[in-house]
Amino acid sequence: MSELGFIGLGKMGLPVLRAIMEKFEVRAVYNRTKSKASGLQGVKIVDEPFSLGSSCNIIFAILSDDIVCESVFFGEKGLSRTIQPQSLVVNLSTVSPDFSQYASRKFQELHCAYLEAPVLGNTGLAGAKKLVSLVSGPENAYKTVSSVIDTYSSKVFYMPQPGSAIKMKLISNMVMAVNLAAAGEAILLAEKSGIKKDIALDILGNSGAESRIVTLKSDTIKAGTYEPEFLLKDMVKDLSYASGLSKSLSTPIPMGSGAMQYYIAAMSIGLGNLDFSSVVRSFRFLVGSS
Repeated sequence: MSELGFIGLGKMGLPVLRAIMEKFEVRAVYNRTKSKASGLQGVKIVDEPFSLGSSCNIIFAILSDDIVCESVFFGEKGLSRTIQPQSLVVNLSTVSPDFSQYASRKFQELHCAYLEAPVLGNTGLAGAKKLVSLVSGPENAYKTVSSVIDTYSSKVFYMPQPGSAIKMKLISNMVMAVNLAAAGEAILLAEKSGIKKDIALDILGNSGAESRIVTLKSDTIKAGTYEPEFLLKDMVKDLSYASGLSKSLSTPIPMGSGAMQYYIAAMSIGLGNLDFSSVVRSFRFLVGSS
């Protein structure tokens, strides 16, 4: 295996990196907040992204959005400043299709390969090495790193057409968002009808209305804690990207667009840094309930 580098040690990045390090040597790691890498053993922690380009020829990255990826990849101290020809960038970040296309083109101009490799799952699944990986890009590049991707994945879907992976990630997240928004409406209607939230959730989970994401989030909705696994503000970002995809394809997504407004409403009442399932709370505020 070539020299591996890794960028991004957030809630998802760190467990993904640990899974990779169980099977492969990682030469260097970069994170904007350097202290997050303090517990890593046997790996060099670099101060800037460009330091990876000169020492690693396969770089995995998992970052928050287009803006951060732009800075880390192509900024003044970005990876592109020193990346060597024939290197490979594997981007696990959930970015917009436009940015992914742009990044692929920019790295190709540097004679490097680029793979989209966003993941489906949460921090618990990342820690258990059971993420679902969606991969798009050159097949020879995918074959080069497939064994690395397998270290943190329970299932991998490879789609050779560039753009397919990130588009499918946004579509998947949109369906999750719609399902939880619908559950929020249902729970509020049940409570207004004198039915307790816990009972309503249990009945929904044992009927044709059952949704996997609502079932997975049932306990946190019942408890009302909403400890963050996937931030609500990040769901707003992903829904915005999905909306842009819809516009570019002249394909309406009325339910996705409607659901996005509920998540924006939840942001407006300060729920952005809670788990995205806290959108259920926003319905209470919309009707004046505490």
